[in-house]
Amino acid sequence: IEEFDDDCDEDDDFDYGEDDCNNCTPSQLQSVLTACSDWHIDELERNDNDLENNYNGYLFNFFADETVTVAWSGNSASGTWVINGTGNDITVTFDIPGFDDINTTWHLDEIDNDNDDVEIDFAIGDDDELEFQNDNCN
Repeated sequence: IEEFDDDCDEDDDFDYGEDDCNNCTPSQLQSVLTACSDWHIDELERNDNDLENNYNGYLFNFFADETVTVAWSGNSASGTWVINGTGNDITVTFDIPGFDDINTTWHLDEIDNDNDDVEIDFAIGDDDELEFQNDNCN
């Protein structure tokens, strides 16, 4: 994971309204998401509504075969995640039954790898944001 350290850091040119994933690749995103287990949602905003608190305790695990599992409070769900595009136009489409707040196509904004703390930010337009975080990614 260290080899991808901040390749997609949107803050590198201080243009905060535009992602800077010029050097991002779908394989890089897949590698980062699948290398770590138990991702959580740090931020989720849809239509100006903050929804991340609805997902406290939910742990997401991404696999190379484009499946994803979610576990919370003794429950679990399985679905898919599909990466498309390249560079500044990488998207991920989530399809996890029962997760309507997440199920759609998101644009990759940033991959921020700061030691063991990794954040992956997605957006739709200016209002919708999804951030997965992993504090124990080695």
